[in-house]
Amino acid sequence: MPVITFKRSDLEGLLGKYFSGDEELIAALNRLKGEVEGVSGDDVTFEVTHDRPDLFSVEGIARALKGLFKVEVGLPKFNVVNNGFKLIAEEVPNRPYIMMGIVRDLRLSDEAIKQMIQLQEKLHATYGRDRRKMAIGFYDADKIKQPLTYRLERLDAIKYRPLDSDREMSGSEVVESTEKGRLYGKYAVYDGKAPILIDSEGKILVIIPVLGSEDFKVTERTRNALIDVTATDLKLAKSILAVLVYNLLERSSSKTVEIVNVNAPWGNLESPMLNPIEFKLSINFVNEYLGLNLSKDDIVNYLLASRHDVIDYGEELIVKIAPYRFNVLHSVDLVEDIAVAYGYENIPRELPSQPIKGARDGLSVFTDFVRDLMIGLGFQEVLNYMMSNKDVMIRRTMNQRELVEVENPKSELYTVIRDHIWPQLMEVAARNKALIEGILKIFEVGYVISPSQNSEVGVKEDLVLSYLISGPEITLTDGLSVLKSLMASQGINYLPKPCENSSGLIERTACIYVGDKNIGFIMELRPDVIVSFGLEYPVVVSEIRLSEIMGL
Repeated sequence: MPVITFKRSDLEGLLGKYFSGDEELIAALNRLKGEVEGVSGDDVTFEVTHDRPDLFSVEGIARALKGLFKVEVGLPKFNVVNNGFKLIAEEVPNRPYIMMGIVRDLRLSDEAIKQMIQLQEKLHATYGRDRRKMAIGFYDADKIKQPLTYRLERLDAIKYRPLDSDREMSGSEVVESTEKGRLYGKYAVYDGKAPILIDSEGKILVIIPVLGSEDFKVTERTRNALIDVTATDLKLAKSILAVLVYNLLERSSSKTVEIVNVNAPWGNLESPMLNPIEFKLSINFVNEYLGLNLSKDDIVNYLLASRHDVIDYGEELIVKIAPYRFNVLHSVDLVEDIAVAYGYENIPRELPSQPIKGARDGLSVFTDFVRDLMIGLGFQEVLNYMMSNKDVMIRRTMNQRELVEVENPKSELYTVIRDHIWPQLMEVAARNKALIEGILKIFEVGYVISPSQNSEVGVKEDLVLSYLISGPEITLTDGLSVLKSLMASQGINYLPKPCENSSGLIERTACIYVGDKNIGFIMELRPDVIVSFGLEYPVVVSEIRLSEIMGL
């Protein structure tokens, strides 16, 4: 989880409250779903949950504590002006979306700027995937001649003075020679070009997501700050900008946000978008979840202390939530806020009433028994991912069939969900064949997924035992002896019946029946299938649906 640092004196100044000692400070901070890691003089180290990005800097912490201490309650108030500031966004394929806002009348100190940078970097690390998905910039708005333009520019045509530099550099120099360029340049360059922000006088503010300009740097003299968020996803850009604007407003004397009018290929809009989100919340729902008997007025007061606004509609409340709280996805998240404001330590402790004690699931007990039995028979257990690819599951097995596929895979190695385990056992055997002497015996107990028209979700899940035996003299008989031991241990009468499988040899492939129910198969693999996996000796594989055996 993100760990942030801040000055106790800075928090007290923003909060308008002084803590009598370390214990009071720690108790207050621990109410914010975080954990104080240390207090040393004026320095505080605080670990925050990743789902509360508004707490990634001291401003958000102060705003939350204002609610809990009743210094300010309800949605944070601010003023909005639109003075015609304009941004023209062109096509930028690798990072198409951009949102902007200006926070006016700031009072910045050296510590305030450090908090801005910390907030920026923590958001980059947690939500921006280290600037690959999203990037943030701060600029002195009074130095910018609008309209701004967001576009791709050739690296050799880019000239500006990057942050902390005393000379002008080309785009290539910035990407190749600076520390930030070496770290993030690979996310910027697209076909020899990089995304930039440029004002009407041709001055470049930044190469995105690499490095801003020294000429537009935010300092203690900055009174109006422009914030930009560029991203591969518009919703993410809107949400992150809301966090940044609301946190910076805690440093504004007039609480004023200036709109930026964005003209882009994907639409025209006024940015930032700070309208609250609305949720319905039932009084009974709150009390049932918390096991309390809170009145409507109590619940309203706790929601206000959590920095939400409330509209009263009888037994159902309409709760307005600030857009920086994009972690609120369900009414239960509001119940959590109420619990925090009420105080978890104040909720009575009691043992839940239940008729029986907890116990392990029967299928779990049975699978452990099967594992022990297989190990007793000389097998080694392996574990594979449930995801695989068509090369392993179809091409090498020479068995064409329908699989559950990933719609937008991130890797060619994981494009489908396995419907059998034995192809993965073959991979394990192939990777370890240099270490194998004599007979190889491996197994896995795991889940497989296959398409099913009879299922509400279109797929069927089975827990199966899959085992593999390989060696110079191995035949189907070796696999059948293992099957016999397994079935005998459960007192199950079974019958292997000849069947066909395109991966197995004819007359050396059998389906396993108990009565009229098919619970699995066993087969000696075809030589060409064995060779396709890079193995040399005969191989017998079997799969048995353990969930079917439990039903018996």
